[in-house]
Amino acid sequence: MRYTPSHIVFACAVCILSFAACSGQNPERAAQDRVDQAALLIEQHRYEAALRQLDSVHALYPKQVTQRRHAKALKDSIIYLQSQQTLRYSDSILQTLLPEADKLLKDFRYNKADAYEDHGQYVYRDLQTGWNTNRCFLQAYVSDDRKTLVKSYYYGAKPIHQSSIALQCNEQEIEQQGQNHAFEVEGWHEILTITDERALEVLNFVSSHPRERIRVTAKGSGKAVYYLSDNEKQALDKTYRLGLLMRDINQLEQQIRIASQRIEHYESKQQ
Repeated sequence: MRYTPSHIVFACAVCILSFAACSGQNPERAAQDRVDQAALLIEQHRYEAALRQLDSVHALYPKQVTQRRHAKALKDSIIYLQSQQTLRYSDSILQTLLPEADKLLKDFRYNKADAYEDHGQYVYRDLQTGWNTNRCFLQAYVSDDRKTLVKSYYYGAKPIHQSSIALQCNEQEIEQQGQNHAFEVEGWHEILTITDERALEVLNFVSSHPRERIRVTAKGSGKAVYYLSDNEKQALDKTYRLGLLMRDINQLEQQIRIASQRIEHYESKQQ
């Protein structure tokens, strides 16, 4: 049998009438039943199921003001309980990550130019710029606002206007774009900066090939090719681990801050 739009409309009407019959055609009672069911689910710590029940009260019974008010109060209590859970969990994980970060930071040096930098940067001791003048190399930082940066330093007789770097190892390759800063001092210098998740992806590629030769190509109107030494790979791997830790710490602190605000807001309403 082929179903026409009229058949579908008729079927929907039957479903609606059947629902109304099951609820005794009493929307107030039906709405209250859903509120009561949500309260039971909350006692069982089944918060997501309870939220679905409470949302259905607003969707199906828009005229039942009293029940909707009760549903709103219960939803606020769920957010409060979930925020307490988030606060406890996030803080417990944070307390395990902070010592790991402190341990890693012992191998890093902190640099900041107060005259023109808002944030300082942690750089692994074997990657400090002063030891790498007048050559092409890859460097990574973790800033004190917990962001990861990868910088491709180019030095040569003429510009290449680098806009991306590509890392290659065997059959695998990753390429990321960045922002280029160029200047001329005793030769031509360019610094391509890649930030945040894209920087972590570059470092993950290096970390995933600890014993293999990795070729780096700085690309632009021209190109420059160089290879990472074992010491550079080890240093970039350590920076990658620190970058991941700092990203996770930052996310946990944000979760703690949001949960604390929600808890404070709820408790202030109850007073």
